Amino acid sequence: MKETLTNANFPQDAEGHVYHIHVKRGQVANRILTVGDHLRARAIAKHLDHIDFEHSSQRGFLTITGRYKDIPVSIMAIGMGNPMMDFLVRETRAVVDGDIAIIRFGSCGSLTERAPPGSVIVPKGGYCIRRNIDYFCDTPLHSGIQDMPYLISGTFAADPGMTELLEQTLTKAMAEHQEDIKIGPVIGGGLNADGCSFYSAQGRLDPQFWDDNTQVIDTALASHPTTDALEMETSMLFHLAHCSKGTVRAAGCMQVFADRVHNGFIRPEVVAVLEPLVGKAVLDALVLVEIEAMNEVGTVWEKKMKV
Repeated sequence: MKETLTNANFPQDAEGHVYHIHVKRGQVANRILTVGDHLRARAIAKHLDHIDFEHSSQRGFLTITGRYKDIPVSIMAIGMGNPMMDFLVRETRAVVDGDIAIIRFGSCGSLTERAPPGSVIVPKGGYCIRRNIDYFCDTPLHSGIQDMPYLISGTFAADPGMTELLEQTLTKAMAEHQEDIKIGPVIGGGLNADGCSFYSAQGRLDPQFWDDNTQVIDTALASHPTTDALEMETSMLFHLAHCSKGTVRAAGCMQVFADRVHNGFIRPEVVAVLEPLVGKAVLDALVLVEIEAMNEVGTVWEKKMKV
């Protein structure tokens, strides 16, 4: 850390950069495509008309801002997990004027035979699976849940209009795909589950740890039988949008990497075809979202008057 920070409640430096993402007003657009992987973000950024700003923070966040079809957008790579999504949503909310539209493009495990590896899932909502720390504690503090190793939340809806746009642009992109490598289909209408971890909360068995997770997926499906996908970020995005007092709208899609039904995994050559196609389709959906444009004065994407 090089900057002097004074506000422990919400740290920002003297120029207004937020602590973890290290961006300030005018560097992030109010249309955001977020991914976990920095390489994925840079690959998607090749579709932009031009790049006006790029920054990697010391905390591992990458921000690329430019225009796509002449509309300001930001592509942000955040790494993995719910805390990273929390940093993204709260810290961009602090430096972006007006409402924000965020679309998450991730990868997931499939819990339905309708979505084999190479499919793309567009959930209508999501929920969270949390490891109940008290269950594993020698002296549990809370009564009533100490016999439950994992806690399943209620659901949070994605933005319906953004989700519909995303399904449309993805379906169109799949239909126009002409290569021999088979991809798709696009699966919509179901739910996404966020695990608080990649291993225990997603039912992966590790004999070197005490997890009691052999039933966690069945337990989640019993509560939410329309669950299609399992990953770690998208449902948290929906939850934070729900809690944003109406200022953040969110949708998400994920390419199916892991088949959790039949224990299969996507092939590298399929990823090479699928990932750029989905990335462009997400940008196509993002710029169709009706949202008031930010004032461009002082932003990195401000159009300069020709002399």
